[in-house]
Amino acid sequence: MLKPQILFALIAAIPTDALASGGSITGRVTSAADAGSEPLAGTTVLVAGTVRGTTTDAEGRFNISNLNAGRYTLHFSLVGYQRETRNDVVVEEGKETRLEITMTQRTIQAEAIVVTAARRAQSLEDVPASVSVMDAERIRSRNSLTIDDALRYVPGVNMTGTQVNIRGSSGYSLGAGSRVLMLLDGVPFITGDTGELIFEAIPAGEIDRIEVVKGAGSALYGSNALGGVINVITKPIPESPSTTVRTYAGFYMNPSFDQWKWSDRTRFFNGQSVTLTRKLHDFGLSFHLARQLDDGYRQNDYRRRYNLFMKLRQEFSASSALTLNVGMLYQYSGQFLYWRSLDSALIPPPRHEDDNLKSTRFYLNAIYSRVLSDDLLITGKALWYHTDWGFQMTGDAGRTESMVDGIRAEVSSTLVLGGLHTLTFGLDGNVDRIGGDMLGHRTIGGVALFGQGEIRLIEEVTLTAGGRCDFQSAGLARERVEVNPKAALVYRPWEETAIRCSYGRGFRVPSVAEAFIAAGSGPVTGVPNTDLKPERSSSFEAGIGQTLGETGMLDLAAFESDFENLIEPGLTVVGQDLVIQWRNVTKARIRGFETSGTLSLFGSGLMIRLGYTYVYPEDRTKNDLLKYRPRHILYTEALARVGWITAGIDFRYVSRVDRIDDELVETGVVPDGDERQEIFVVDARLGADIPVGAAVLTTSLTVRNALQHNYVELIGNLMPPRSVSLVLEVRL
Repeated sequence: MLKPQILFALIAAIPTDALASGGSITGRVTSAADAGSEPLAGTTVLVAGTVRGTTTDAEGRFNISNLNAGRYTLHFSLVGYQRETRNDVVVEEGKETRLEITMTQRTIQAEAIVVTAARRAQSLEDVPASVSVMDAERIRSRNSLTIDDALRYVPGVNMTGTQVNIRGSSGYSLGAGSRVLMLLDGVPFITGDTGELIFEAIPAGEIDRIEVVKGAGSALYGSNALGGVINVITKPIPESPSTTVRTYAGFYMNPSFDQWKWSDRTRFFNGQSVTLTRKLHDFGLSFHLARQLDDGYRQNDYRRRYNLFMKLRQEFSASSALTLNVGMLYQYSGQFLYWRSLDSALIPPPRHEDDNLKSTRFYLNAIYSRVLSDDLLITGKALWYHTDWGFQMTGDAGRTESMVDGIRAEVSSTLVLGGLHTLTFGLDGNVDRIGGDMLGHRTIGGVALFGQGEIRLIEEVTLTAGGRCDFQSAGLARERVEVNPKAALVYRPWEETAIRCSYGRGFRVPSVAEAFIAAGSGPVTGVPNTDLKPERSSSFEAGIGQTLGETGMLDLAAFESDFENLIEPGLTVVGQDLVIQWRNVTKARIRGFETSGTLSLFGSGLMIRLGYTYVYPEDRTKNDLLKYRPRHILYTEALARVGWITAGIDFRYVSRVDRIDDELVETGVVPDGDERQEIFVVDARLGADIPVGAAVLTTSLTVRNALQHNYVELIGNLMPPRSVSLVLEVRL
């Protein structure tokens, strides 16, 4: 592998003569006088009609150089502030144009900048799809330790254990395959063997925001984006040095019933992390180290987790930069598969009481971007990862192991034509080498071409059309080229109203685990199915986004997805054994609607968020409902701020799941497995950000499941009882 220094030097040698002339725009962004005229770091600055843009440093300053002479429009966006626009900014050859920008606080921001839906930065209101954003502050304030924990409060998203389900696209695949694609800074981040999302591999403390695109994303992102895309965007390296030390500790309350109490001592959890950032001229470094320990509220549900994450960024010029993300995860944990019975809901069956899982994961993510002209941006991305994990069953001398080495690579371009039309196109590929006794030794991979054009038909109407051509090989009997188109329209009749509609086709190649798994788990035995066909979908959405003046915003959407060859686990009984085999469900349809809104009251002192999703998940082959899809999901949040003090309360409602794997109940594998009900969860938190000299001390008290509601997300798995945790964080 090339060392980072050598890689930096090779790329720095690329000539930059193409951008050696022109003028520049520099300036400073500050808050309005009533907010203290403070510099605003992290403000996004975009030059309309070009591919150029930047963010402000710790002093609120920005610089965009090597612009062709002419007149430009600049957009300034920052969460919590009103979007600002400067028209007719004149740039002259060889001269510097200076701007002073003042931004007004506004808690409701409909026009946040997102990058996932179109593979480029654009205003949220211009996106022809439903997108939700979870920012770093909301992740931090809830003390969310992993990405899946944070996703539980995104409208339209439901978690079944650790399996993510966006608008009913996924049920529960028993840990083998996902219809949602996760990206790390725009690069696919998904395992090559089981096709799952390893949420804990990316430290929550290093996340700037999570963008969730709902609906088929295969036209731009390929296989596994059938039900949506989750893009985890890591924090930028600040201009000024910083040090953050964070620690938390908490405990689980006693269970609701005496017969559930299996331990005489209190079950604790705690964690520590440290983050250091430094920047020397054009080179920046961020270093993050974290440790998490959890005794577990259930027997054999302990966890030991260690994360290392580094970000390195070298800016070769104002128009080119290379970023490296390096990560390591080591995790050792007990495995609680399902309860012994409802009376022993926190104790596993004797045959699983000592199961454990050990895993080590490494990854290196590289992103190189270069502006060749005001109208053309070239981006290269690559990710290498290594996974080594093993599952030890109770009383079994051996381990079931799997090892994977994978590479993802992409080259893409964004071209702006005449300031009104934008083309995004590129080539990507992947290869995975898999070894171990669970799946055997296999090599899989594929290549794809993708492209998308955005055309401004008139001032109020933008048309988007594109597609993707994929070839993915998973070693199955049927492999062929997949072509998936998409089309969308955004109509903005008024400044604060955006009406959108979109249509797209998607596909997903079966994961290696779904096709080839042959390992057992107690009485459950896997049977390979190499005749599996790729899943396909056809999705439609219509929606409207409306900003309600200075006080709120509202979004409404209706959607429908039709699936062919949907892959679902099938369970049968052979003698005394339960046999699992993944099979194609011929046809399925998911219909529904979603609404989300935000309301700011009392001068932004009180923020209320709400999201409601209804889905009807129909198995059209069996004339029944699909498994593990709740039909109603409601999330609400109320957040109050008074000076340094913040108080928040979250409420989550998930309706009772209509269907589960009845075979697990009928055969007695999971006794009392049919016990399930509606989910009502209330979380509360109280925090304070206290300036102490040059440092900021943050402390928060969080109560999860405050009403001690007993519920399951997954068959035979009681979710955590009430827990209390205290967080202390110092930022220097």
